[in-house]
Amino acid sequence: RLAFFAAAVILGWLLIELPWNDNLGAIAAPYVTANLAIVGLLGGIVFLIGQRTRVSLAVFVGLCLFIGVANFYIITFKGQPIVPADLFALSTAASVSSGYTLFLTPRLVACLAAFALFCVALRLWCPARPLSRWDVVINCVAAALLIAVGIIKYDSTDIKEACDVTVDVWDVRGSYGTQGTLLCFLSRAQELTPAEPKGFSDEALERILGPYEDKRKKQAEADGTASDQPAYTEEAPFDGPNVIAIMNETFSDLSSYPGLEGSNAQPAFFKEVQADSLAAGDLFVSAMGGGTCNSEFEFLTGSSMGLMGGGVYPYVLYDLDGTENLASYFDRLGYGTHAIHPAEASNWRRDRIYEQLGFDSFDDITTMEGADTFRDLVTDKATYERALEKIDEGDNPQFVFDVTIQNHGGYDTGLVPDADKVHLDSDAVDSPEVDEFLAAMHQSDEDLRWLVDELNRRDEPTIVVFFGDHQPGFADWLFEETYGKSVDGATAEEVQARYHTPYFIWANEAARAKGAPTKLDDLGTDTLTSLNYLGTMTIDAAGLPQTTHTRFLNALRRVLPAVNLNGYRDADGVWHWFGEALTTDSQTAAQQALDDYAIVQYDDLFRKDSPFKE
Repeated sequence: RLAFFAAAVILGWLLIELPWNDNLGAIAAPYVTANLAIVGLLGGIVFLIGQRTRVSLAVFVGLCLFIGVANFYIITFKGQPIVPADLFALSTAASVSSGYTLFLTPRLVACLAAFALFCVALRLWCPARPLSRWDVVINCVAAALLIAVGIIKYDSTDIKEACDVTVDVWDVRGSYGTQGTLLCFLSRAQELTPAEPKGFSDEALERILGPYEDKRKKQAEADGTASDQPAYTEEAPFDGPNVIAIMNETFSDLSSYPGLEGSNAQPAFFKEVQADSLAAGDLFVSAMGGGTCNSEFEFLTGSSMGLMGGGVYPYVLYDLDGTENLASYFDRLGYGTHAIHPAEASNWRRDRIYEQLGFDSFDDITTMEGADTFRDLVTDKATYERALEKIDEGDNPQFVFDVTIQNHGGYDTGLVPDADKVHLDSDAVDSPEVDEFLAAMHQSDEDLRWLVDELNRRDEPTIVVFFGDHQPGFADWLFEETYGKSVDGATAEEVQARYHTPYFIWANEAARAKGAPTKLDDLGTDTLTSLNYLGTMTIDAAGLPQTTHTRFLNALRRVLPAVNLNGYRDADGVWHWFGEALTTDSQTAAQQALDDYAIVQYDDLFRKDSPFKE
């Protein structure tokens, strides 16, 4: 039995890695030892709870196989392996899994065969063991002791330092592949709870935010006439335009990839709107292939995932009550605030998070019965119609945040009607997945045309901000196909090729007639930016009052034009990894801006009683 236990530990580790890991032979001996120790501890717990039976060994090895296979499919569909925060979003994963098709590879078949052979060997050659009452007690006590030892060791050990583990946020898969799944997973789990950034204090916040506070508010406080109502509310309701923010599922311009320039991968009408917008360009995001909630988080709060690290999903990990965000901002101006997403309300805990952020209402899939669908998903147009209904129903100006779902992966459903099928007109790429994705994009383009025409027919001033949340899950493959190199060897700038989507901020004719600006600021209308700044840019475009927070972000954008999970772009237009050595004044200024940003962001997200909140 002990020999079979040892075999189960070794086989279990291999089955965790083999289904997906192409670098298994490159894992250094210390990492192999550490991973086997973790597997051995987990195996010992299962073996003892299962009363040291043959079945307990089979169950343990089966669980290891399940982890390896699950990781294979997650990597295939999302491009990155399972991270700790994924465990908090299992219901979301289950909800969207129907859009993907499972398949077997020769390696998966080999792993399944190895598991089956182990079970047969257990049945034939591992001796059964009779149990007494005292055996059961001893096994349970021993299992409890192992669990206690494991928890104490985990809490007292800094895995990153003790085992020299580095999980690269821009290449989590590579880190898992060369250091082992379980070791990297546990190291990443220890980093989920954010620590105070270096230099955090009230004095530092006063230094950073003081120059951007409302001067009238500060004078009122000095005179003793300040009220509880923030100064930026003016007189609610503020006489501003309606604002519709559309985060369009996987909306991407694939013509930005080499060899696809000028092809029908470019959304034609979208480009027309961009040319007539208040601001438009490339928007750098922190998600790719999935993680939609993190794009929402960056847009709504003005925070950056670049300061939080990979594998973190604030929607499922944190309480965002009291966090500065667009919903609370518009609410204080007297706007109605509404969220729309035609899927399960519990996905990414949106039902709780939207309430915490301050939305008045949330329309989920249960409120859109009978809506038109494309590929069995509610169309963009159906959500736009609902957004206009919200505006029509409100007496005051309205803010509507519309998270669409029509273009959601996977792209091998075969559900595109013949009349709507699209084939990429480029010799560089030939893929049914790309073709189905482009069919969905073309449908989105036509739905956008309908919305723009409809808003121009209306006499209510309305601002629309439109952006894609991330690129499709096949972006890794598309990069390697068009760039002719592995994603593992990509430079900082090349990595960002998979992490940008297009955006625009547009005003309808009624808004322009009322005096909407022709451009946002001295950066011009063709603006490269990142998602954490887009909400503040929208406030500027709508001509709405500024807050301390938005003034700070506007100033930050000039020193740090773009920042996301992978790195940052300095004022000279150069992309850098986080922690990269500084060699120019622009890099030094950008790093200082990042340090200040981290202090402000931590205060906003994690200090509920902060005196620096509006």
